[in-house]
Amino acid sequence: MRSVKVGVTLKMYDYATYRPKSLAEIAQQARRAEEIGFDSVWVMDHVFIQRAGGRVLSHEPMICLAQVAAATGEISLGSLVLSHAFRHVGQLAREAAALADMSGGRFILGLGSGWHRPEFDALGLPFDHLVSRLEEAVEPLRALLKGEPASVDGTWLHMLEASIAATAPSPPLWIAAEGPRMLALASRADGWNHAYWGGDDTGRFKAALGGLHEALDRIGRDRQEVEVSASIACVLDGRREVQDGFREPEVAVGSPERIAEVIRAYAQAGAQHVILSLSPDPYAEIDPDAFEKAAPILRLL
Repeated sequence: MRSVKVGVTLKMYDYATYRPKSLAEIAQQARRAEEIGFDSVWVMDHVFIQRAGGRVLSHEPMICLAQVAAATGEISLGSLVLSHAFRHVGQLAREAAALADMSGGRFILGLGSGWHRPEFDALGLPFDHLVSRLEEAVEPLRALLKGEPASVDGTWLHMLEASIAATAPSPPLWIAAEGPRMLALASRADGWNHAYWGGDDTGRFKAALGGLHEALDRIGRDRQEVEVSASIACVLDGRREVQDGFREPEVAVGSPERIAEVIRAYAQAGAQHVILSLSPDPYAEIDPDAFEKAAPILRLL
């Protein structure tokens, strides 16, 4: 058994055209990842991403994960990460509980504060106090997922709590974080994801992990109660420089042996779960065999 879990992000849009992948294509990726032996698969949450060449589009992540859950049997699946601002806390709790039920407890609810202002503007959502808004949402969300009543903006959500937790245990809640306030929030969650897609250099991850440990110590919580994960952008080829400004150590570049070394370095630095993005450059072509080419990494760990 590997000493570190290894997950992979699912590609939700075509990198050449920016058009969304179909749900069937996303589910097929997940099935292949499970067959190869990855421990988890993850989807992003963006209404769109505005880039110079156009808008990146993708399907709604919770619906995508429902399709993934139906297409797989053992692999963990989660959001990396969901923007809580796009959903009312009560609705998010209902969706998360349904996915926990449908997946047989394999769903991980990863949350973040959001960062892409054009999405917020297009939806008519405020872009100020993003961390504060997430802080206010987490405790009611956790209560609802446990089947307990919760107050949101002064309104008690009666009747929801009886149905939400009736069919499945509460899914683990992860927080993507790097700054002090977000790390403090992660210290009260079930898992933490280092929000920076680092490459070879583990220094930034180590610094953030130190901040998480300090936050856990302040509230008297055992460090082992929070699953620690790191996200790594990597390119499986021999190039030492990637398009569009991506360079080592921002992106781990090289053979499966080299990527396995990087994963081991993160594990030694404290990561229990490493999540790979196999196509970090949004303007590069997607290698249709990327998952297969990554398979040797798992055998090397």
